[in-house]
Amino acid sequence: MTTTFFETPVEHKAAANPLGLKGIDHIEFIVDDADQWRDFFINRYGMAARYYADERTGVKGRRAHVVGQGRINFIVAEPQGRGPEADFMRWHLDKHGCGVRDVAFRTRDASHSLDEAARRGAKVLRPLQGDANFRGGSIAAYGDTIHSFIERAPHASFAPGYEAVHGHAEKGPIHFAMIDHVVANVEHMEEWVKYYEEVFGFDLFMHFDINTGRSALMSKVVSSTDGWIKLPINEPSSDNSQIKEFLDRYNGPGVQHIALLTPNISETIAAMRARGQEFLDVPDTYYDEEFDRRIGEIEEDKAVLKRLKILVDRDHDGYLLQLFTKCVFTRPTLFFEVIQRRGRALGFGEGNFRALFEAIEREQQKRGSL
Repeated sequence: MTTTFFETPVEHKAAANPLGLKGIDHIEFIVDDADQWRDFFINRYGMAARYYADERTGVKGRRAHVVGQGRINFIVAEPQGRGPEADFMRWHLDKHGCGVRDVAFRTRDASHSLDEAARRGAKVLRPLQGDANFRGGSIAAYGDTIHSFIERAPHASFAPGYEAVHGHAEKGPIHFAMIDHVVANVEHMEEWVKYYEEVFGFDLFMHFDINTGRSALMSKVVSSTDGWIKLPINEPSSDNSQIKEFLDRYNGPGVQHIALLTPNISETIAAMRARGQEFLDVPDTYYDEEFDRRIGEIEEDKAVLKRLKILVDRDHDGYLLQLFTKCVFTRPTLFFEVIQRRGRALGFGEGNFRALFEAIEREQQKRGSL
């Protein structure tokens, strides 16, 4: 396996943050059973039910739950009844299966964000809507994914027609603080790197090429100048890579995985495993003498990391710990990453790519796609 890795220093541009983004507001999944996936995130990821919406509450064409923890909000929505929204959601499910529809950003001024994105070349799909408490609009992104710009007044509800769900405390051994990064699989990486640079004013943060001898990919990471939004973008560079398999099975570009930041990965992974979440396997040989030479001194107990199969990678300013779930939906598409950063670690686990790719390839072999 060969890995070529380049890190590009972040240089703040004169037009830093031209859209006025404050971070990721929420991620919306279109799913086949909203109740099932609400329970999935509550039971296996320790999230709490926060809001609910359907035709009764004033939202047409869908039933939706909002679940979350910390600054994370996931919408899991299914079609309800007939009409344009329900029909579109059924079409999306038929084409893609369960998956991410919207990676939405919180913004200071939704009207400005939408207008400025359009001026910079984005295609507006949903014009600005809302009132004094909530405003939002959406632009097209890769494949059938969209980006919404969300502006809320202090203490406003999640969105019009979404009712608060009470009695669901965020407590327990699973702790997530925020979304660390969201990874896209696309057919033409440079097109989307340019899109985020020109429309969003993002910087090229780092890039790397990976070849295991069986499969290969290229990846570039774009980031907001303040570093709060990080979007790696992958492109296949071989016909049998896991990126190509994703594009084939998802029927186009889409979100490959979502990384959830935790302050204690050992506790979080142990609790998720106890609740039935499956992760990619890591061979015991990963933790041999080379591990000690590559990683150096760390705060965690290596025996605990080995038992829980947690990966570790060091960069210039610290180290990170990470582990990847198996694909969560019926199609082998989306999965999650659990990540903890120590010090000022900014990387994405480049030193772990051999272990990660070999684990993914083993899953591909089980499916007969490699």
